[in-house]
Amino acid sequence: MSNQWTKVVLGSLLIALVAAGVAVACPTDAEKTAGIQVIEDYVAPGLNNELSGIYPHPSNDELYYVAANRKPVYRAGQKAMLPENLRGQILTVEKKSGEVVEAWDLGGVEYGGMAYGEGHLFVSSLEPAEILKVSAKDGEIVRRYPIAGPAGGLEFDAERNALIAQIFVGYPQLAVIDVESGATLEALWSDESAMGLAKVQGDILCTWVSSFDEHARAELRLIDGETGEVAGRVPLDEVHTSLAPASATGNLADGFLSLVATGSDGEVAVRHYSYTNDAVTW
Repeated sequence: MSNQWTKVVLGSLLIALVAAGVAVACPTDAEKTAGIQVIEDYVAPGLNNELSGIYPHPSNDELYYVAANRKPVYRAGQKAMLPENLRGQILTVEKKSGEVVEAWDLGGVEYGGMAYGEGHLFVSSLEPAEILKVSAKDGEIVRRYPIAGPAGGLEFDAERNALIAQIFVGYPQLAVIDVESGATLEALWSDESAMGLAKVQGDILCTWVSSFDEHARAELRLIDGETGEVAGRVPLDEVHTSLAPASATGNLADGFLSLVATGSDGEVAVRHYSYTNDAVTW
């Protein structure tokens, strides 16, 4: 999700929480759950403000996709990591090395979430606010879906042949969008501080953060698919943004990937978690 958009929204949220006397605390070891375990960190080719949505490669479990923003906003003294010629593109990355093996320029400026279905990637483009349907073979844009506002998290619901888009500006909502017609079928509740979105073992999961500073509080949330309401929470140690299933091929154990802050200078990793829904204490 765009650092520029989310800092404005989340900064005001954090001020409101502090003013209301709400404690912003970090999770303790006792709050962690056995149903979610870190398996491995994969190398990311850029910093948190350079990268947005992630998704596993549909046919090669050694690769993943990541959306690279064209015009990252850097903090004072922060050094760019992602080469300029790769910005604004969808990158195919080797998990172990972080090497970019392919790049597709979709013409976007900033991106949000990614999803996959029926041989196509779906990519949230923030400027303008739309979802791009992209061939997973060659990166060709085959359709554009205009949406009500910029969307961060994105997921494909095969049962309804619909996209679930986490719109985070204006009226925060989970927009359920019909893939055939492009019409918005429903607008479910959503928290404006929500980040990524993924369906894992039939559960809709969401990442949430209170801010992007050293006092940030982060959660993995279980979302009610009928209403969008939060059905459960698990605290997380670091800021987790983009979210995706662990594998699009089914060759890996059920779990999820998340883009996770690992350093104070904007360093991130793509973290692979196991997920056992009947063992999670929400």
